[in-house]
Amino acid sequence: MRIEYFLFTIYLVLSFLLIPKIAFVRHAGLTLREVRLLLIFKILSGIAGAFYFKKIALSADSLSFNEGGKIEYELLLSNPVQFFTDFKNGMQSYGLDRLFETQHSFWADLRSILLYKFIAILDLITRGNFYFNTIIFCTIVFFGHLAFYRIYSEIYKGNKLQVLLISFCLPSVLLYTSCIHKDGVIFLCLGIIGYIFFRALSSNRLINIKYTLLFTLSMAAVFLFRNYVIVAIVPAMVAALLCKLLPYKKRFIVLATYSIFFLLFFLSSFSESFINMPAAVVQRKVDFAALGEATTNIAMNELKPTVPSFILNFPQVINHYLFRPYLWEFTRPSILLTALELFCYQLLLLAFIFYRKKATGPVHTFNIFGFAFVFNMMLVIGYTIPNIGAIVRYRSIFWVFLLCPLLCNTDWEKIPFFRKPVPGKA
Repeated sequence: MRIEYFLFTIYLVLSFLLIPKIAFVRHAGLTLREVRLLLIFKILSGIAGAFYFKKIALSADSLSFNEGGKIEYELLLSNPVQFFTDFKNGMQSYGLDRLFETQHSFWADLRSILLYKFIAILDLITRGNFYFNTIIFCTIVFFGHLAFYRIYSEIYKGNKLQVLLISFCLPSVLLYTSCIHKDGVIFLCLGIIGYIFFRALSSNRLINIKYTLLFTLSMAAVFLFRNYVIVAIVPAMVAALLCKLLPYKKRFIVLATYSIFFLLFFLSSFSESFINMPAAVVQRKVDFAALGEATTNIAMNELKPTVPSFILNFPQVINHYLFRPYLWEFTRPSILLTALELFCYQLLLLAFIFYRKKATGPVHTFNIFGFAFVFNMMLVIGYTIPNIGAIVRYRSIFWVFLLCPLLCNTDWEKIPFFRKPVPGKA
């Protein structure tokens, strides 16, 4: 029996025994059986995702990361000092500028190098086994799902099933956070950031040192792996904090805050002291287009670093983020399933619009943060990415911020299909 199979068995047993006993898990309001079932579900989805990427989508990034991890693993064994210090090569080659570039940049290379080294450390136990690495990664990302569950189960008490479905069962989230990839890292970090930020918004007390450290590390990880997410999350946080602190109508605060941010965004193009944000967005779009033609590429209008150009492209941004792919757009089964998933989300939005619960009280400040964050990510993704496959993957980990409030604020009993029959009536 190969040693990694023995270690794999030990790891699974310890996971099922120890993870439910962690304080963060115990305080989630779930039974021991529920936690273990959810963990099994996450692990099985990871195995299914690993099988898909290894046997069907043979050019998947996750496989490339796993192979890169093996190379770093050999370096770790042969020269541990170089393994932990060879980051300086990228700095010498590119310097520390080109922060938001997707290629030919120290920051762009660092995102992959960090994953390679993480996988290399896992390989000390797994010996490079793709499925074993995937299962370890799944158990780590499981805490991201749990963090979102804890947030929304607190906001929407009495909606346990709805919150569980959105927090743990969204198909695209399960797929793209199953194998080791940047999406899973970001999803985990967003769960941690969101949970700590939720606690800050819900209490007048200062966050303790443990949560402050976790928050800082998670924000740093987001910056290192996908720095443009920081550009989207900070304005959303500022808007939510101002809504909590200022005694004005929340709509006015959000509108005023975003007016200032948009003004600063476009004014940055006139200053040599700051990053030219409009030009950075345009360059990111150019970099994506330079990656070459793909079967799921879509046409995009020309984008210029000017206010009129951004305004004229805004309808296309909404279309790409909220409506693509169309059900009839592609014949590939994987894209068709993605389109079907998106169609279900669109139906959920329509159900919320027409059957919204009455007298639900003021919007929770965390939902203001979540909606603003999704809006910001819609702008980033919609303006820059000309590929349906990439759009689907990048937006998948942000759906929870939008879908959970929609599902929990819809009065399903008013919809004829879900309405319970009245006793005594035919």
